[in-house]
Amino acid sequence: MKDSVNVAVIGAGYWGKKVLREYLQLARSDSKVNLLMVCDLQDENLRYCNKEFHILAKNLTKEYKEVVGSNDVDAVHICTPNETHYQMCKEALSADKHVLLEKPMALHAKHAWELVGIAESRGLILQVGHIFRFNNALKMMRDLIAHDYFGDLYYLKLQWTTLMPSPLNRDIIFDLGPHPVDIVNYLLKKWPTKVACRARAYRRELLEELAYITMEFDGKLMAHIELSWLQPGKVRQATIIGSERSASVDCINQSIGIYENGDGDRFNLDVIRNNTILDEVSHFVESILGGKNSNNLGSVGAKNVAVLESLRKSLGKERTVEIDLRE
Repeated sequence: MKDSVNVAVIGAGYWGKKVLREYLQLARSDSKVNLLMVCDLQDENLRYCNKEFHILAKNLTKEYKEVVGSNDVDAVHICTPNETHYQMCKEALSADKHVLLEKPMALHAKHAWELVGIAESRGLILQVGHIFRFNNALKMMRDLIAHDYFGDLYYLKLQWTTLMPSPLNRDIIFDLGPHPVDIVNYLLKKWPTKVACRARAYRRELLEELAYITMEFDGKLMAHIELSWLQPGKVRQATIIGSERSASVDCINQSIGIYENGDGDRFNLDVIRNNTILDEVSHFVESILGGKNSNNLGSVGAKNVAVLESLRKSLGKERTVEIDLRE
């Protein structure tokens, strides 16, 4: 157990800047936390960190190996492109750094499990940026499901859509899919046994921009996920259908609408909205200080990647694929 944590953030782009703001806020309220270094390849991003976040130039670098090689850095939060996650995380863990790695933790399940094994063998905290595990509306839904509030669960439906340019060299299954796939696991506390996926690219020849995913669980329980970079309006919504009542969750606004199945009446549940990024980075630091890993475990991230791989296999073979969650 440690009594303080020096954190470095690798990647200061769109998401990295959001993460940096929360570490700085956390450090202002908790003397046990210190944002020590920031790494990014772009001079523009480093200048932004210096000007807007008042991070000293001596604490800014373009070399991530300088970060993982520093004896003063205890933990790193990796916010770089997906294809860099595995190698950077492996080097950080091998240098005895605790890691919070943005999703997906790797592009192949075998690499994800390798990272989990390195962390476990070295007694390090490895967490994955499944940010919606810290969403208060989804926490409430998870508790309601656990207490059979909806009766017998029939199915879940998640819509994860927005209109945006297709990210360079990324497909929608691995880039947008990790969040809704993880939410299904978070709510149900189980993984699917079979998956099927159909997807298409429209504005380019390869790399899908639209996907429809079906997950099968024990019994009749199913989940359906729609992913799209083509549909106007940003939607992050989860719908839960049960024998007694149903619910619609706006995951952005953290609002919940409940529908009574008997008469269709709707009412809203009171949800105290929270800052999910702040809660996630706070949890990471608390896990390091307490020597206890929980919630967004590396093993959860590895199983998430295994599901994503199975979805791509289904896409290629145009059939339902059974999932192997073993290391």
